[in-house]
Amino acid sequence: MPIITLTTDFGNRDSFVASVKGKIYSELPEAIIVDVSHEIQPFDIAEGAFILRNAYADFPKGSIHIVGVDDLMTATKRPIAAFIDDHYFISVNNGILSLIKEDHRPQEIVEINIPQVLTETTFTTRDIFVPVACHLARGGKLSVVGQKLKEFKELSTLQPIVRDSKVIVGLVIYVDNYGNSITNISKSTFDKVGKNRKFRIFHRNHEFTTVHQNYNQILKDAENEESTLGNQLALFNSSGFLEIAIFKSNPKTSGSASTLLGLSRGSEVYVEFL
Repeated sequence: MPIITLTTDFGNRDSFVASVKGKIYSELPEAIIVDVSHEIQPFDIAEGAFILRNAYADFPKGSIHIVGVDDLMTATKRPIAAFIDDHYFISVNNGILSLIKEDHRPQEIVEINIPQVLTETTFTTRDIFVPVACHLARGGKLSVVGQKLKEFKELSTLQPIVRDSKVIVGLVIYVDNYGNSITNISKSTFDKVGKNRKFRIFHRNHEFTTVHQNYNQILKDAENEESTLGNQLALFNSSGFLEIAIFKSNPKTSGSASTLLGLSRGSEVYVEFL
């Protein structure tokens, strides 16, 4: 039985998540459901895409990912299902799938067609995405649930800007639970533009001229771990994106890169190659 994951902007206070899970179990009692996150900022497809793109590849091939982020249907945002990188994704056509895996073209896409439900529902994820996910989990084909599409809506929210082959202008696209600020500058873009040149990474009056391989590398020249607490560092994280962090930070007590360096969502981060 394929795994069904849930990524939504529903939060955990209301009944929405429980209702979606109840609907899945009603149709498919043996279903395996995994919550990726329900704390995506409301309607924030960039954040939803970032979180899901960092999680989905660790699931088995053939897993089914329900994406209930900004799931309101309109005339230009119809429900779709796609097979990408050997995984199924179900969402509305709001551009979120183009951000989840830019380097993998969809193997198949359909616009979901459940006529009566499409005109009557106000709960897209439960009433449209769930039946499609259960159909796929039973071994059903995408072609049965809708009309084939050639492409879905494309967005470039996660792409940094390169100026004059020497400056990368990126944005903080996510702040994690530790207050680390993660940018949209990937290591592949950094290497492609940088070509092994010296560099400086800066935001306002904060500057970095070294990129660490991991958090612990900052301990290399330290006498003990305590002496490095609060030190600032830049690194490429496990997802391959440039991250500005403070070693062992705590946003609720000692502060973090987000709070102490002013690196909140949308802040610009620059990389200049010398």
